[in-house]
Amino acid sequence: MKRMLRGIALLAIASVVVLVSAETMARLDDAVRMGTPFLASPEYNDLIMHDSLGIRGRPLAQYQKWRLNSAGFRGSEISRVPQPRCIRVAVIGASETFGYYESPGKEYPAQLADSLREKGCYEVVNAAIAGMSLPAAIQLWDNWVSRFRPDIVVLYLPPAFYLSEDPPHFAEPTHEGASPVPSRFALRLMDRLHDRIEYPDFIQRKRVAKSISREIAGKSDDWFFRTLPADRLALFRTHLDSLVTSIRATGAVPVLATHAMRFSDPPKASDADLLRSWRKFSPRATEDVLLAFERAAAVSTRELAQERGLPLADVAGLMTGQTQWFADFTHFDDGGAGVAASVMARVIERLVVPRTAGGRAVVTGYGQSPAADYR
Repeated sequence: MKRMLRGIALLAIASVVVLVSAETMARLDDAVRMGTPFLASPEYNDLIMHDSLGIRGRPLAQYQKWRLNSAGFRGSEISRVPQPRCIRVAVIGASETFGYYESPGKEYPAQLADSLREKGCYEVVNAAIAGMSLPAAIQLWDNWVSRFRPDIVVLYLPPAFYLSEDPPHFAEPTHEGASPVPSRFALRLMDRLHDRIEYPDFIQRKRVAKSISREIAGKSDDWFFRTLPADRLALFRTHLDSLVTSIRATGAVPVLATHAMRFSDPPKASDADLLRSWRKFSPRATEDVLLAFERAAAVSTRELAQERGLPLADVAGLMTGQTQWFADFTHFDDGGAGVAASVMARVIERLVVPRTAGGRAVVTGYGQSPAADYR
């Protein structure tokens, strides 16, 4: 009996030593490769803060491959005023724009900057925030991004937020200082394991089914979106139109981009599990309604562009249903991000018109007067 207890104790000690050693190595690796303080326990949400300006990126925050500059944007440092004779492009969106699965420097705003660099002096500002809805984008533009005087603003915003239990709304800004990074301790080793270990399909199906069942338990039949909710689609368009109006008021040119997804119409049988996992984030909607809402939102975006004389980057028209360009339901892989960037680059290039006087250029909307005169 004593021998067995001694063996158990030695096994427990060995396990602790292995765990501590692995955690130490993970922290040392993060410190060397990414400059993460050894004692810190960062997480993805540390990249976001809430202050008197609303929700925005936390200046100089970093987590794993994501690094923000002093303005809270992903990318290299920028000045408040664009460089002389240079065209500044701001890109506003959620995690698809911020970058999620892509390799560092392969998110589509970074690839857009690479494409445009061949055509002249452009600065691309990745002003996206993961999980950002349209009302949050309006507040971010009004309170922060507009201060950086972009000349062109690309809008690539996911419509699925409008299928949540409650529609997206405008958040009340706090009148206190910036929300501090919470003090916590968490094993960074768990992040490593999470990134490298995938559940078998049958386990993942059970986890997804359990999550959805928990969210819909006790809901009456009229709670579900079994047909496309026209009021939510109209609200999406209203908010998008409001953002366009706000951008135009500053003299910048908005570019609307349709939101793409990997699912074809009808979806492939091989995508059934992924489609069901997407529903975890909008359990009120059936899978059919999720797909129908995405398609209807793309149509609505095209119609708004036509009605308001706006340039359109029809990303969905080219990419929706092309599974090879997506890492999950809506997030791109490196190649897909490059395709999205090329669609947007072609539209942006057509907006810049050279002028003979002084060799300057102007940015124009389709059929509109020049919106900006280049320094």
